[in-house]
Amino acid sequence: MGYLLLLSLGLLSFASIGYLALAAIGTWCNPAIGSVVLPAVGIRFLAPIGYVAPAAIDVRSVVSIGCLDVAAIDVRSVVSIGCLAVVAIIVRYVVSIGSLAHATIGFWSLAYVPLLSLLSYSLKPQYVF
Repeated sequence: MGYLLLLSLGLLSFASIGYLALAAIGTWCNPAIGSVVLPAVGIRFLAPIGYVAPAAIDVRSVVSIGCLDVAAIDVRSVVSIGCLAVVAIIVRYVVSIGSLAHATIGFWSLAYVPLLSLLSYSLKPQYVF
């Protein structure tokens, strides 16, 4: 299909024309507990320009019960210079019960191959662009 890329991952659809305009937005709603609705919003944006500067951002927010605030933020960024130096940064931050808070940060370094770059995300399908 040339450079036309169509990916369907669950409820998310990715479409690119040439190297540009690769974007998808998904929204999920979990069942409400009491009068509180637990929403989860995912935003994923991929904008490769030629072989340079592909970026992916995934933000998920969960509002929980009463005074218990649980938020999970997953930021994934990929920056490439030419065909090299691809770095993926994943930041996951979770605020849990009371003053207990824990965060995990993962760093990945990937080799960027033009049109064949694989961004491997844990427990998620691979994105190919």
